[in-house]
Amino acid sequence: MAGFADALRPDKFTGVHFKRWQVKTTLWLTALKVFHASVGAPEGMTDEDRRKFQEANTMFVGCILSVLADRLCDVYMHINDGKILWDTLNAKFGATDAGSELYIMESFHDYKMVNNRSVVEQAHEIQCIVKELELLKCVLPDKFMAGCMIAKLPPSWRNFATTLKHKRQEISVENLIASLDVEEKARAKDTTEKGGEVQPTANMVQRYPQNKNKGKNKPVSNKPTKTTTFKKKKFNKAELECYACGKPGHFSKECPERADRRGKTSSKTVNMVTASNTDGSQGILPS
Repeated sequence: MAGFADALRPDKFTGVHFKRWQVKTTLWLTALKVFHASVGAPEGMTDEDRRKFQEANTMFVGCILSVLADRLCDVYMHINDGKILWDTLNAKFGATDAGSELYIMESFHDYKMVNNRSVVEQAHEIQCIVKELELLKCVLPDKFMAGCMIAKLPPSWRNFATTLKHKRQEISVENLIASLDVEEKARAKDTTEKGGEVQPTANMVQRYPQNKNKGKNKPVSNKPTKTTTFKKKKFNKAELECYACGKPGHFSKECPERADRRGKTSSKTVNMVTASNTDGSQGILPS
């Protein structure tokens, strides 16, 4: 029993979220069987009952002071009566939490679901805000909560929200969250299957070479672009044979054996011999 009570021990109260701390402390002191000291000593007690109550009161005060922050413990450590200590903390910090009721209402009103998070997770967050309002004695009807959750769905769920609005029967918050869970899982499955179908096409596209000029801003021209380029091949006279005489070293248009060039070649040779004899130099006689 002592180990179970230690597990219920709340964190130290720092001045905020008093209702939460009060509930946890109540469970802890109830497990220790000393919470009855918070209501004061009953009348008509015997000496033995008074002694037991005094022990419970001492333990109650010690437990409360042990779960208060140091600055709060310094303020309330002079109070020895458990009932007075409990009522003083409730009067001081209970009213402060009640003042945050408007802020929690505003958070519930302004809450909007987004697409990049789980819709079911966001629905549970709305439930937590509503539970905080219930602790402040502001209870919202279940039908109203379900309608607010439908109105707070993200834009991508608009068709699903319209389908829910067309239903005639009332829907509870639990049934709504179950429907959201089924729809969210179905959408996740469809997205996975579509991604698997697109993958082979993406692999096929990656086989083509990438364009190196992609992304560069170049002026667009209406002139046709050349697809292939040709280079003139250079011929070596020493490697080719003449079509006229079959001898290498010259082309056919320069061949002296051609029928149309035989007379011209003889005239040129005679002129060369004449010119050489006139100058007194040696010439080459034609054969």
